[in-house]
Amino acid sequence: MKVLIVDDDPALRGMVALSLELAGYEPIEAESRLSAIDTLQQMDFKVVVLDMGMPPHEHSADEGIAVLEWLSLNQPQVKVLVLTGQNADSTSYLALKHGAFDFLQKPISTELLQQALKRALLFHEQQEKLREQEGVQKVQIDATLGEGVKQIRNLAEEKLVRQVLGETGFNVHETARRLGLKRENVYYLIKKYGLQRDA
Repeated sequence: MKVLIVDDDPALRGMVALSLELAGYEPIEAESRLSAIDTLQQMDFKVVVLDMGMPPHEHSADEGIAVLEWLSLNQPQVKVLVLTGQNADSTSYLALKHGAFDFLQKPISTELLQQALKRALLFHEQQEKLREQEGVQKVQIDATLGEGVKQIRNLAEEKLVRQVLGETGFNVHETARRLGLKRENVYYLIKKYGLQRDA
């Protein structure tokens, strides 16, 4: 099974890749936000190991957050293990706020990394089972309370349609079938939220 490792430090990236390879995984490496997103668009992953601090903003979590936000919008089923040497409190808060599954602080032992990876895979598999067997689609939204329910309803609607479109490769007919809608309604929602197929 492929695991994407995103880190700008080639030595650390190689060390993590080697430990995962020895455990039977197929590590794929990316050194930046751009190369990570490019790789995610070309291959299927269940888990990503992500460094938060990468150039050009290696002293902040901006690049890692950008990857988490892209995944949240385009591949929300992917579980992200954040691996960072930055301030644990602030970075873990930001990582979890933006959809990370787990937070691991550098330096990380091979054993702890593999345990976290197994947990992430278990959750991924159980979510897939829920979707396939019971038609349950997990949707996570960040809602600001006190602004009424219309905005929350729209956020949930957009996220659900975006997720199903992503899973079906932007197949409107299959998306409509899965959501129990007419194709015209799916086209309306695509236009309403400005949804576009990934390049």
